Amino acid sequence: MNLPSFPNVDLFAAGINALNGVLVGRNPSHNRGYTVAGLLIMAFFGGIGGGVARDLLLNDIPAPIKDPKYIVICILMGLLGLAIYRYASSKEEQFRTRTLAFFKSFTLPWFAILGTHKALDHGLEFFGAILVGLISTVAGGVFIDLCSGVTPDVLRPCEHVLTTAVLASAVYATIAMVGRESIRPFPITLIAVVVAFVFRLFAVREHWPQIVPLDAPAQGRMTASGRHARS
Repeated sequence: MNLPSFPNVDLFAAGINALNGVLVGRNPSHNRGYTVAGLLIMAFFGGIGGGVARDLLLNDIPAPIKDPKYIVICILMGLLGLAIYRYASSKEEQFRTRTLAFFKSFTLPWFAILGTHKALDHGLEFFGAILVGLISTVAGGVFIDLCSGVTPDVLRPCEHVLTTAVLASAVYATIAMVGRESIRPFPITLIAVVVAFVFRLFAVREHWPQIVPLDAPAQGRMTASGRHARS
């Protein structure tokens, strides 16, 4: 089953996550005195990190590397992120936590679905395809967190990023495997995106809790961004 080509959607998703990568890199919880080049690398991690990790797992030449448009969009959105900090620093947090978070609620399931589809095309079964879809979604953020010496968001309560990625991948894989011969890929993609997008919006807006099976609070003081600072 061939997934329809959505180059504009792919570029939009990469651009949104590249911009987010720079803004996260300048956030006090992550800022390690990065140079401009370092922040642009954060843009690449955010924009194409998941796609590169996905394709390497599937033994393919990474698609973002084959198409120079992804490189260009990551650089441009990285520079936009630097401009936001330079000229609109007072509004950066509101932009990142509201407007950008809304767009990420769309790009998150898209990355998961694309990873799941490619995994199914490579002959992986249900759970393997979901795992690849999950890695496609969270790898970029994990790279940014690890470079900044921060515990990756996906390991902590993080507005159901992990749950949304798994949900999108599972919905797509289930429908694709059941109706492989009778259902066209576009409606499958649309259904999976809508289900995951709506779940993510409600989870963030209603502050749905996540299970944290700890008898004691995590060690370290809490920063303004909600993270525990290192001692």
